[in-house]
Amino acid sequence: MAMGLARTALALVCAAVPAVPALAQCPDGTPPPCRGARVAAAPTANSVAVLYFEARSTDTSDLALADGISEEIINRLSGMERLTVRSRYLVRRYRGSAVEDPAAVGRTVNATYLVTGSVRRAGGRLRVSAELVRAANGAQVWARQFDQAGDDVFAIQEAVAREVATGIVGRLLPAESRVLAARPTASAEAYDAYVLGRFYWNKRTAPDLVRAAEFFQRAIRADSGFAQAWSGLADSYVLFIPQEYDVPGINPDSILTLAEAAARRAIAIAPRLGEAWTSLGEILDYRDRRVEAGRAFEQGVALSPGYATAHQWYSYHLMGEGRWDDAVREMERARELDPLSLVIAVSVVFAYDGAGRWAEAEAIAEQSRALDRHHPLTIVFVDFFHDVSHRHLDRIPSDFRRLALARAWRAESMGGDSARVYDLERRLGDPVARPEAIREIAVSSPLLGLALHLAFDADEATMAYLEGLAGTPAASALSDYVVYGLLGPGRRADPRFQAVLARLWMPRR
Repeated sequence: MAMGLARTALALVCAAVPAVPALAQCPDGTPPPCRGARVAAAPTANSVAVLYFEARSTDTSDLALADGISEEIINRLSGMERLTVRSRYLVRRYRGSAVEDPAAVGRTVNATYLVTGSVRRAGGRLRVSAELVRAANGAQVWARQFDQAGDDVFAIQEAVAREVATGIVGRLLPAESRVLAARPTASAEAYDAYVLGRFYWNKRTAPDLVRAAEFFQRAIRADSGFAQAWSGLADSYVLFIPQEYDVPGINPDSILTLAEAAARRAIAIAPRLGEAWTSLGEILDYRDRRVEAGRAFEQGVALSPGYATAHQWYSYHLMGEGRWDDAVREMERARELDPLSLVIAVSVVFAYDGAGRWAEAEAIAEQSRALDRHHPLTIVFVDFFHDVSHRHLDRIPSDFRRLALARAWRAESMGGDSARVYDLERRLGDPVARPEAIREIAVSSPLLGLALHLAFDADEATMAYLEGLAGTPAASALSDYVVYGLLGPGRRADPRFQAVLARLWMPRR
């Protein structure tokens, strides 16, 4: 399985991050805006940004419901040709924050109108307060309170979307009314389960991924024709595979069979659901059906060009195909769409490193650290792999210690044993003791072993290590695009490495 168990922490998509300080600098060292960056045009008259609604309680189901209501209103309004609706990625930075300067927010998200609101459930009723304002001066166009008995979230979503649309464009056309009235499912129970599934899926821990799958299954039991729930289930199953989540008792072949069946069911129900095609592409990559995977990713990007994960996962596929320039462009597009996603930021660093674009990688590395310095993603890809690529040899032992203690890598021989980890760090820093330490680490993680060989050993020793993996189960734990990225453009072009990789399990790229 060439994509293997080490699709690695790049599959990890972190939960939404609060607003952070202005990020570092441009790749050339100048302060933003960067030379060559696209300058946003003035917002169109009918442009609107729906900010995430606030939950009036800390209950998990209410937090998930508030997110779901916000995103569904965005989806409904996005179906109107007379409106320009800003993506949820652009407004994510304001999630959980009060809007005190509408004009500044409007400039940032390039919108003429802003929608804000709150959600409260009490006494068997669902209450949503919403407001439409002109961003330039904060003038209120309207403010409404929507009350609904029995938690009929669909009626409230439609009512809010209709009020927003009419407040901006005036009287609605019949086709627009139909778009705003469309429901992803007829079952309120299924919808509640679905939004809880997505809420937990975004947390990206083993228990939360298992819980997400359970909620998606509950949604499907309530409505077997709910395409988004099938797609969510596929996304949960495919993320059971990476080592970092450590979901127990997983048979990769069995779980991928279930994941593919779920993705294909979603596509059968909703053939134009780009998210489902993206899920299928990721699954097919894991199953080494690369031609089919590429087609699925292309379909996902074409159907949902504003879906950041489609560009992100397609970029990984392109790296595995050796198309590094295309991979970098796709990852840059993902970052444009979702600039506060940690997984995408660190993936840009990895893409630049793999393409040999060192200066750009260094600049984005600092920006990634500003998002979350201690996240396992940052430790693995922005510290450890980045330092390996740049041969910052003095930093690598402590990088290893941090990722091992953070359980960023599943390694039974050291995970949870801090004394063992510190001993391995010490030995990595000692040229005499280092070879044996690398051998011990490689037993638990062939990919870590490869990275350490690349950092400290001659190319001949690294090639011998790869040759030793040929025909062993450990070879399936090596992800092609990560291996190619770590090798860098020089070694990828070396016929000796190409020959070793071909004997291992990879075609020549």
